Amino acid sequence: MSLPAGAGSPVAASAPSQVELERRLYRRQRGRRSLVVSVVSTLVVVAVVYFGVVNTPGWAAVQQSFFDPQTAIDSFPDILLGLWLNIRILFFSAIGVAVFGTLLAVVRGLRSPVFFPLRMLATGYTDLFRGLPLIIVLYLVGYGIPGLGVFPRLPAEVWGTIAIILTYSSYIAEVLRAGMEAVHPSQRLAARSLGLSHAKTLRLVVLPQAIRKVTPALGGDVADPVAQQTEARQDVAGRG
Repeated sequence: MSLPAGAGSPVAASAPSQVELERRLYRRQRGRRSLVVSVVSTLVVVAVVYFGVVNTPGWAAVQQSFFDPQTAIDSFPDILLGLWLNIRILFFSAIGVAVFGTLLAVVRGLRSPVFFPLRMLATGYTDLFRGLPLIIVLYLVGYGIPGLGVFPRLPAEVWGTIAIILTYSSYIAEVLRAGMEAVHPSQRLAARSLGLSHAKTLRLVVLPQAIRKVTPALGGDVADPVAQQTEARQDVAGRG
């Protein structure tokens, strides 16, 4: 059986036409021109802003306050201490928020009528603390609880960590509850049909899938307390 003429042999790509070559050259030239214009315009804007700021009457005082190298060197040890304090607060508050938020989400997901009071308490807690600014919770925890005289005197960062846990546990609980409800009911039924208890079904089947579903939202909620830890610590420590 003979093959058609040209079958099995590579087909050479046709050379671009003169019009296509001109188009490619025009695109390259236009891209280079756009790059040059962007660089020049950026430099012009930076130069205008720089000379405008430098020639202001209060530039000398601002430079002394914010752009003095010696002041930066002298303040660097205190900045490291504050950074280490923020890392400690982040570590313990992340653990507390994860544990307490998960507990709230699980309680809100209980279906039995026996747990109705717990569900109502968890619902009221999440609705309340999601509506309270962190600074308000910080004042209540940092001044109200020590003022009762029930607990011994504790460092200010401890009360700040407790305030962060109380506030952001409500956000994490709602995110986890949404993830748990997003798991298809057939997953629960399949786990129970295999003999798993309700607790094991949550731990082994529901929660792993829920966490995977809400990981982006959890990332945003975890990043927000990090940005507010310095303010929280200073408000409690500076006024205590």
